[in-house]
Amino acid sequence: MARLPLKKPEYEFTYGDYYEWDDDKRWELIYGVAYDMTPTSLRIHQEISGISNKFFNYLKDKDCEVYFAPLDVRLPEGDEADDDVPTVVQPDILVVCDKSKLDRRGMRGAPDLVVEILSEHTSKKDMTVKLDLYERHHVKEYWIVNPDGKNIMVFKPDGRSKKYKKPETYFVGDELKVGIFKDLKLKLDDVFRD
Repeated sequence: MARLPLKKPEYEFTYGDYYEWDDDKRWELIYGVAYDMTPTSLRIHQEISGISNKFFNYLKDKDCEVYFAPLDVRLPEGDEADDDVPTVVQPDILVVCDKSKLDRRGMRGAPDLVVEILSEHTSKKDMTVKLDLYERHHVKEYWIVNPDGKNIMVFKPDGRSKKYKKPETYFVGDELKVGIFKDLKLKLDDVFRD
């Protein structure tokens, strides 16, 4: 009897592989491709991460929650088992309003809002690969924070389709209204303090 060849896996790695890695490094998988998440030690990155405090204070006694890296966000392509999910990311900051997506390993499904803070090692991926990824998985609001340019680009769906429209860009001196909440505003002077 002739043997059938083994089917080549569709993705190089999956969450099942990722979950077994114990090399003390932080990784992300995007469509099965592994990315080393070299932590940034820049003080400015840590300061900007303080945006999460604004969300935390606002969300007290509300249904949504804010989290920050490292928290595994699994983004399945369909209804595959966790071990077969080809994408797991660790956004710098995320807001989730559907708590049924949360579990002991992190989160399965798209957050409502994602904030990525650009660094020398992640800027290209954050502005291209992750932009496409978050749009495809229907993240309602994606912020790209640029410490060097002292600005925040905000991507939101255009309303008719699920595609992101041209980003709104905010600079020092501006006030950013958070789109997923009707009464939360963020002063960029508080984000970029020096």
